[in-house]
Amino acid sequence: MDTTGKEYFYHLDMMKGIAIVLVVIGHVMLFTFDINPSEPSKFIYFNMPLFFYISGFLAYRETDSLKDMGEKVFHRGLILLVPYLMFLTLYNIFAGNADNILSLIIGGGQRYWFLYYLFILSTFFIIYGYTIRSVHSTWLYVILWLLPLVTLIIAKTVLLRQGYADGDAYANISRLLNYYRYFLIGFLCRKYASFNRLLFKNSYIFAIGFVFYFLNWYFFEMHNMFLIFFGTLGAIIVLQNWIQQSVAPLSAVGRLLIYVGRCSLGIYVIHYFFIPSFPENVHRILCIGNPFIWQLTMAVLIAVPIVTASIFVYKMISMNRWLYLSFFGKIYKK
Repeated sequence: MDTTGKEYFYHLDMMKGIAIVLVVIGHVMLFTFDINPSEPSKFIYFNMPLFFYISGFLAYRETDSLKDMGEKVFHRGLILLVPYLMFLTLYNIFAGNADNILSLIIGGGQRYWFLYYLFILSTFFIIYGYTIRSVHSTWLYVILWLLPLVTLIIAKTVLLRQGYADGDAYANISRLLNYYRYFLIGFLCRKYASFNRLLFKNSYIFAIGFVFYFLNWYFFEMHNMFLIFFGTLGAIIVLQNWIQQSVAPLSAVGRLLIYVGRCSLGIYVIHYFFIPSFPENVHRILCIGNPFIWQLTMAVLIAVPIVTASIFVYKMISMNRWLYLSFFGKIYKK
């Protein structure tokens, strides 16, 4: 595989490939089978945090000037907001919900929420990173990045105590707080090789992460925030270690995962159009006895053709540079 002289992280593409398939499986459980939470979703709960971790890792870039900062924000806006606006609009038109499109766009995108919050976090990291670029002390630099996290925790606590737990502001802050953590971890892993080695090259951390991952799976119904965070981080650590140690980029599995990973944005925005609806009696059947295997098997059987169809449509769009620019905000690079 040609890297054209650039440092390329093939394991991240493979992780994106796994993550997007897990996202589709989760959505089949939720929208097709109407099971929430399904038993398999308790096992694959780390899929969206994984995307934010990868995005944070790839977001780290030195910003030298205001012009450079503005160009980065503009670029992120194009590649995230253009598909957000286009596919959110199209999906709701096809779903007969055209009257509410504007409120959905402003309010977080409903099913396309990921692009909305990723844009907010990416933009914040670009601007805030530029403002603290002259800080050379590692500890001070990390503390400054933790301050927004503390601010979000305080804001969430205040809203909760004021009785706004059901409001949009509380929901938005909760989601930003949740995913800011994983974005920041990825960001710091890219900046500090020592921190990256601590998380992903340490056998003790791997063992602890493995235990927390399965503890959170087993005690998922508790909704313990401490357990959720460390279980999710543990899942990311376990998955990245497995990918880097067991899946070669040039192997058949590696190539397939890289291919799917590079199509992950297209799969994400397109797959909603292919999710089917099943009758109520299917829901009841899939909840009989110990449903983990039944639900997972059925979801995978449906998710695979959905992913395939999404990739097909994505590649059709990418064949025309102007069509791709209209839907994805950039010129397609083969």
